[in-house]
Amino acid sequence: QMLYGLIHARFILTPRGLAAMMEKYRVLTYGTCPMAACDAVGQGVLPIGLSDLLRQRSAKVFCPRCQEVFFPKPSRLEALDGAYFGTSFPHLFLLTYPHLKP
Repeated sequence: QMLYGLIHARFILTPRGLAAMMEKYRVLTYGTCPMAACDAVGQGVLPIGLSDLLRQRSAKVFCPRCQEVFFPKPSRLEALDGAYFGTSFPHLFLLTYPHLKP
């Protein structure tokens, strides 16, 4: 499972992986930002790891609008290791798809 997670962290940075994650972002798979101003507009969040090392921290979510990191609403995501998404995923995602940045 750890190997799969590390492969996932690399895959989501590829063009095909970014496209798959864009679809998940559009359908709000990872939820919306809990901040009142962001939640009012239904701002989606992106998964992020606070460490690239395994077994250090669980996955969190990053809001592109307020640029804050939060505990995820779906508890399923919190059970995943943050290294499975990496520390740079949301930033590279938004650089690749700048039209999605609020």
